[in-house]
Amino acid sequence: MNMTNPLSNHKSFSSKLISTFIIIAAAILTATFTSCESTSQESKSNTTYVNTKASFDGKLYSIMVFEKLTSVQARMLNKNAVYEIPLKDCKYNSETTVLDITLADNIPYKKSDLTFTITGVAKFPAEFILANGQKSKIKPGIFLNGKPAKENVDYTFDTKTAHLVFISKVDADKDSYEINWITPYGTNAMSNKTEKFANEYKLLRNEWYRNIR
Repeated sequence: MNMTNPLSNHKSFSSKLISTFIIIAAAILTATFTSCESTSQESKSNTTYVNTKASFDGKLYSIMVFEKLTSVQARMLNKNAVYEIPLKDCKYNSETTVLDITLADNIPYKKSDLTFTITGVAKFPAEFILANGQKSKIKPGIFLNGKPAKENVDYTFDTKTAHLVFISKVDADKDSYEINWITPYGTNAMSNKTEKFANEYKLLRNEWYRNIR
């Protein structure tokens, strides 16, 4: 599954990527992306993962709402270093998707320098908390299977909490979607399995950016 917030960036917004920051010159906005992908059977439940980095506010968000976590890894990409984070050292808030992590002494890096892979059982239908999007008056751009998703038909969105809930049976791991939203730090995006509809998502994203300028 894919996701965002320095969240993570994919190649062509495809599904299996890791977070990075990119500048959308046309909109003069900073976009962050998070990706989550992969499915496996664990305890008779489907699990998926999110690749994410700490946000500009210093917090680590999964964006996608997990019912429970099954593992957390920290990676220093340019060093090819991978560290397993014990779940006892992780505190997850499903109402905000903030993950508080205590790094062990043997990890010689700051949290802000690491990429985290968060694995767990996602809510179904899919739910997201659009981190730092609570104060925005601009509605998020929500696209599903290469088409604009319809509010109160495909999803509901609470502007006070930035809580996005899909009404249609969207699987956070298996279905194709892209979500874009505004924060005080710039533009965030989260997506999954976008390759099939890459051209459609590009057009929809550009139209959404034009409408918010």
